Amino acid sequence: MKMKKFLVMLVMLVGVFAMTGCGSSSLVGNIIKDEGSLVKIMDEFKNLDGLKGKEILIFQDVNMYTGETGNRVVINILKPGTDDEVDNYEYRGGWSKARPVQLSGSGKAIDNCIPLEQLDFAKIPQVYKSMEAQIKDIEGAKIDDYMSFRFWQGKWDISVSAKSPRAKYFADFDLDGNLKKFKKN
Repeated sequence: MKMKKFLVMLVMLVGVFAMTGCGSSSLVGNIIKDEGSLVKIMDEFKNLDGLKGKEILIFQDVNMYTGETGNRVVINILKPGTDDEVDNYEYRGGWSKARPVQLSGSGKAIDNCIPLEQLDFAKIPQVYKSMEAQIKDIEGAKIDDYMSFRFWQGKWDISVSAKSPRAKYFADFDLDGNLKKFKKN
């Protein structure tokens, strides 16, 4: 009887290890400052059914979050094969299925897009370090748990912000990770 219980426990334990090792892409840590995390997440995105092997056009922004809400990426893309249909995807330990986005306004969606290949997610930890250097002498300043690639005033950039007990700070970086603007608000 003891041998039977032991075998059952052993089979269950092996099963648990097998399930934990398969199919989960959940990343621990901080995807904004940890080297390679966002690159891995976006490589998974490029290989989703319906996207693999296709040109992926990002619509307006890619938002990246970390901290208390966990690691999260929210992205809107032009549905492959269309020039006016946008789909939303969200990463929270794995990618969601496409959800349609209702658009408003008179412009063309394709005019607010950039190929995913032009956004270098490996630059995000570099931008984080640059922002740390900008705020290092500001008492109590902390970088927000949010960063984005965004289309703003006809150009794409990387946006990051920070807070101190006395003020908020905003910075824009170009797509190569170079600081364009830093301001106190």
